[in-house]
Formats: sequence, C-alpha cells, structure tokens
Amino acid sequence: MNMEIDLIMTASTYQNRMGIDVVCLSVVIPAYNESDNVERIIGYLREQKFDDFEIVFVVDGKTTDDTLELISRFSEGLNCKSIIQTGDGRLGEARNIGLENSSGKYVWFLDADDRPYPEFVSTMVELADKYKAEIVQCNFIRSFDIDTPEPKGNFKVRVLSNKEALIERSLEQIPVTAWSMVHRRDFLMDNDLRFHHGGYAEDVNHTYRAMEMCDTLVYYDRPMYLYYQNPLSICSSRPNDVGNWEVRVYGELEEHFRKSWFGEIFSRRSAIMRVRSAGHMDRNHFIKYIKSDECKEMRNKHMRDPLSWDHLWVSLSPSTYHLALNMYLKFVYYRDNRLFDTRVRKI
Repeated sequence: MNMEIDLIMTASTYQNRMGIDVVCLSVVIPAYNESDNVERIIGYLREQKFDDFEIVFVVDGKTTDDTLELISRFSEGLNCKSIIQTGDGRLGEARNIGLENSSGKYVWFLDADDRPYPEFVSTMVELADKYKAEIVQCNFIRSFDIDTPEPKGNFKVRVLSNKEALIERSLEQIPVTAWSMVHRRDFLMDNDLRFHHGGYAEDVNHTYRAMEMCDTLVYYDRPMYLYYQNPLSICSSRPNDVGNWEVRVYGELEEHFRKSWFGEIFSRRSAIMRVRSAGHMDRNHFIKYIKSDECKEMRNKHMRDPLSWDHLWVSLSPSTYHLALNMYLKFVYYRDNRLFDTRVRKI
C-alpha cells in the first residue's frame, strides 16, 4: 500500500510492564577500534528527526585506540553509555550485551561505519507504532561514498505476516541485515531471540528466527540506510571464514525448519544459498566445498528437481561458476549506489 508519513515526530515516553519510564528507542552500536567512525556515527544520530532515544555503545575490550574517549567527548548532551565487552563472542555477543542493557520500547542494532539517513528513526518508529509490528525493515543503498545522498523515488509500505515475511526473505526480496531493522524489545526478550556469537553470519540466523516468531513485519522499500562498502570490513577481509559460516548457518536453519510448513520451501532455497555463499571463498576453498560429499548430497537432494542452474553449472565446471559468481557480485550485486530492493521506482 502507498502511505504518506509525517516524518517529524515529537519525543514520547513509554512505560515498560513494571511501570518504569523508558525511552522509545535504544540504539545498540558494537565498537572495535572505531576511532575513525565515532564522531561521524554520533553526528548521524544527532541529525535524526527524533530525540527520544538512548545510545548503547558496546566496546570490545580488545580495542587499542581511543574509541571510549571519543564516545565520551562527542556524545555530550545525549543519552549515551558505554559497556565493555570482555568475551570473545564478536559482533553477535556485543549486540546481545547491548540488548540486555537497553531500556527502549524498540531496539536498533546499528553498525558504526554506516550511515542512517535523518528520517530513519522517526519513520521506523512510526510504522512500528501504527501497525503494532514486532519488526520494521527498510530498503538500503550500498555505496563506496559515505556522503551519497538518500535516493528519491516512489516508495511503498508492505505489511506482512510471519509466513509472508519468511517466503519473501527466502527469495531475497527483503533484507536479512539487522541494521536495516527496528525490533520491539519485549518481543526479542520474551522469545529469547539472541544473536549467535563466536562466528559470522549472525544476521542470517537471527532474522529468520525473528520472522518465524513475529505476528507482523512491516517492510518499507524506501532506502533510508547507507551500507558503506568498507574495504576493511570483516566480509571483505575474511572471505573464507564468512563463506564457511554462511554455509553452516543456512544448514542449521534448514534443520530448524525441517518439520515446519516452511521446511520444503526453505530446503531448496537453503541449498542454493549455501552454494552461492561458498562463492565468497577463494577458488580453492570453494572447489573443495563443492566437491565434498556433504555438498554433493545436498545438491542432489534439493537442487535437481526442478533442476537449478546453480547445480548444473557447479557440477559441470565449478571454476567457471566461481568466476562468474564473483564477477556478478563485484559488478552487479555490490556495485556502487545499488539498492538492495531494486523494484523501487527511482525519481
């Protein structure tokens, strides 16, 4: 449906179930050696057309730069706190720590090197309130330039049930990224929805499980978030680790959904995504995985009927498939200024 949204929201105070006043939104930001990004990300939060939020930085105890000092300096006048992460659970653990130490009605897991546009918070909170949604998502733009302006277009709001959301997600029609979502905090807490930690691909696991548990998910195809293509990010610097973990997570989710109504649909999509996720690995690791008994069995079981072109191609020539997939990712999927949801009509 089309919808006009009043983008300037006044601050509002909510009460939790104990009757204690809480802020509307908690912004959880994991931080590891983020001295180059602290001033900028706090500046983007100051630009938000909404002011009833707290900022919860979770700073990795192994940080060696002046991240903590800069947080204190640049957050003056804001409702902001820092928590030290002492474990080795990486990003997933940091987000869980932030969730457990937040007080907002809603929670948003923001990455320190990205850029939310000024109307992100006001719009997402208004949609969540309007539709009583447990999850609100938006479209996003990928860019190598952090100063890229917000794209203009004709945007639509879609209100989805959990079944509709799961199918849309499995078909790659809506994002899997936690930073493009706002969750209702009590929904996450009551359903014990936490990020897996210690590895990678934590967004994939968390998003599917959250969608499974929610009653209503709102997706707004307006790109209100800039996903900065940082060459120093984990995804760029550790492709073999990321690829292996994505393969593992999709396999775990297939087992999780196996006996549900979603099992048959997801088993095929999971197999396809495991082959494509393995494409993040270098050529030798990719071919080793494709030729493994585990991968062969999976492809024969889920990708032969109907025949998937991914299965046919990797069976005939895994090297050329790997090359073609990486060319597609580099020049099409991850190209500069590309929207995740390309169905949007730009103006």
